[in-house]
Amino acid sequence: MVTSWRMGALLPALPVCGLLVSLGPTAGRSQSPLRDFVPTWSTSMDTGRVDRGTGIVHFAVPTGSAPADTILLRATPSLRAKVVGAFLYDEVQRGDAWRYGVLAPRRLAPNVVEYGYEESGVPLDSLIAQEGWGRVILGFDDGGMPYRGWVQIDPARVRYLLWSKVLAGNRIFFLPDIPPRFFDAPEGRPVSLTLGAQSDYIMHPLEAQGSWLRVRVAQPSDMCGGPDEGQVRNTVAWIQYLTPRGRPRVWYYSRGC
Repeated sequence: MVTSWRMGALLPALPVCGLLVSLGPTAGRSQSPLRDFVPTWSTSMDTGRVDRGTGIVHFAVPTGSAPADTILLRATPSLRAKVVGAFLYDEVQRGDAWRYGVLAPRRLAPNVVEYGYEESGVPLDSLIAQEGWGRVILGFDDGGMPYRGWVQIDPARVRYLLWSKVLAGNRIFFLPDIPPRFFDAPEGRPVSLTLGAQSDYIMHPLEAQGSWLRVRVAQPSDMCGGPDEGQVRNTVAWIQYLTPRGRPRVWYYSRGC
């Protein structure tokens, strides 16, 4: 179970690329470019604005494999650029409880998204794949403005996933604030199909074409076995699963059955 909460009186020392960085208020202020930054730990009850971006940047080592880790954000895609923030991971109880957080010059509402079973990352909105850098949306300030920075992509430490690939390979449902719409082809004619609650249907991707997916809509949901095959109504149609900015209009179950 993931446990997360706001900053306590004393924060742990976190490794950054092999360098131990103390986030405590009294320790080693000359050791780290993060010494004057404000940490905010994400909680399971964080609400408000979320930008899922075009993908997710995450730690390469699975949760529970290390006591703590940090991904630094820089002002530009260069190791010589100024450090402008960090994405934090801290194991609270060995192998059983951990938390994620963000670090910036001012307090942010964390933009932390769970992408797998109890695994979280920060959304990606720009990628220079050939140079190994991605720009992430770390969080939002009190005025709702996004706070961004560049992270170095390194398969050994920091990896990324693109929603275009993740969503096209998973059983999906429409996000709560997205009206379900179905078509007979990409940019085609509307298909009349009424959906019940999120738990009453599931969509199985069949084919991807740009921001469009051809899906099999199962009602009621046949995920995890579901009802007998003869009781499921299947409809094949196209949906636009990404917005023009590459943001997801659908989502997937990261925790399985």
